[in-house]
Amino acid sequence: MKKITGTSIFWGVALIIIALLLVFNAVGVKAGFLDVGGLPIIRIILGAFCVASIVYSIAKGKIAQIFFPLAFIALLFEGEIARLFNAASEDLYSVWLVLGVAALLTAGISILTPSRAEISVNNKDKIGKNNLSSAAKYIDCTDFGTKSVGNNLGYMAVYFENADKYEGGGTLVIDNNLGSTAVYIPGDWDPDVTVDHNLGSLRVPDTRANATKGVRIVAKSNLGSLKIFYDDETESSDK
Repeated sequence: MKKITGTSIFWGVALIIIALLLVFNAVGVKAGFLDVGGLPIIRIILGAFCVASIVYSIAKGKIAQIFFPLAFIALLFEGEIARLFNAASEDLYSVWLVLGVAALLTAGISILTPSRAEISVNNKDKIGKNNLSSAAKYIDCTDFGTKSVGNNLGYMAVYFENADKYEGGGTLVIDNNLGSTAVYIPGDWDPDVTVDHNLGSLRVPDTRANATKGVRIVAKSNLGSLKIFYDDETESSDK
């Protein structure tokens, strides 16, 4: 079962709202349909939640998470914004434009902003980065220590060699940006996973009863897919 985190809840709700906004936009429905008796009570409540989310994200140092709440506010109060600036029409912008800008800003700021989950890695421990291609990275468990891999706009699979000689205590650092990364860990490992995750899919394995060797996985994933499997599983077994 996938572990639910605060970040997962945030992006899950955000994606649902985005889907609803796109459906309403397709049939020509504006946010004003939420008004009760001509009063924007529901829109004000939703706007307050967006503002609270922005304040919370700033307080937690997650600047990349403020752009979608700002986009929702812009879409909820498009008519009011138009009147504020004396625009000729209340149709100031399209849903696609607002959400597209929010997505690009989220991706850009996420990539540029250091993650609180990041740890320093020596150059000799950097296994390498995959850019715009498909690649496989292998980590030698006889000299694990701390290793790092990176994936940008491509597909990367990470495997572990000489796992029978692993004694525990290793750390894998992952940087995944707009790509798909799959990590296959041995079945007797006990993963301790920390992920700074922004907009994308995430899978973290459950701890097994026979897990005897600890491994730490620290990842930053932006607008991509990060999946961690036991090596006796396949992606079709994803829950």
